[in-house]
Amino acid sequence: MKKKKVYFYRRIFLGVLAVVLAVLIYQKFFKSDVIRVVASIPDYSYQLESNQTKIFKKYYRDLEEELEDQHIDEENYAKLISKMFLIDFYTLSNKVTNQDVGGVQFLHSSIQENFKNKATDTLYKYVQSNIYGNRRQQLPTVKDVSIEKVSNTSYSYQDVKDDSAYQIDAKIIYKKDLGYDKKKTLVLVHEDMKLSIVEVQ
Repeated sequence: MKKKKVYFYRRIFLGVLAVVLAVLIYQKFFKSDVIRVVASIPDYSYQLESNQTKIFKKYYRDLEEELEDQHIDEENYAKLISKMFLIDFYTLSNKVTNQDVGGVQFLHSSIQENFKNKATDTLYKYVQSNIYGNRRQQLPTVKDVSIEKVSNTSYSYQDVKDDSAYQIDAKIIYKKDLGYDKKKTLVLVHEDMKLSIVEVQ
């Protein structure tokens, strides 16, 4: 009788221990790293993910308001996606791996894949994995982006042509200066109903 009781309690103990270990493993290795889409603008294929910075989220809300307006201020639209692209691309601190290239959703569909490949070979190449949430690497976080100049221009390259394109000069402001790019020039063209970035200089 005693042996049966000992065996019964031992089974309960091992069962509880297995459940506790499973919960701890899930919390440590999976729960904290789940990135969710928390908002979207379906007509424009824009998405807001849960790991974005406060300043990106602010501009995303501004973008939502702009695109909901019956009379879209196209220049403001161009400024907003330029800011959001630069914030997402140059904020490396919230990226889980070096394959998580930021800002791709704002690029022209014809250059997205090539741009991503180039980024993983250059700027993103040495971003260490943070899958387990234990990365100690110091990486940049963009505090804000200021638009220095907006001008109209013509753009023509291969199949992409636009006589009403935008050229935007921008300044990137970081929370801490780690030596990353501070000034960029972007060219945006019309792609169906939206504006898309075709050049980053």
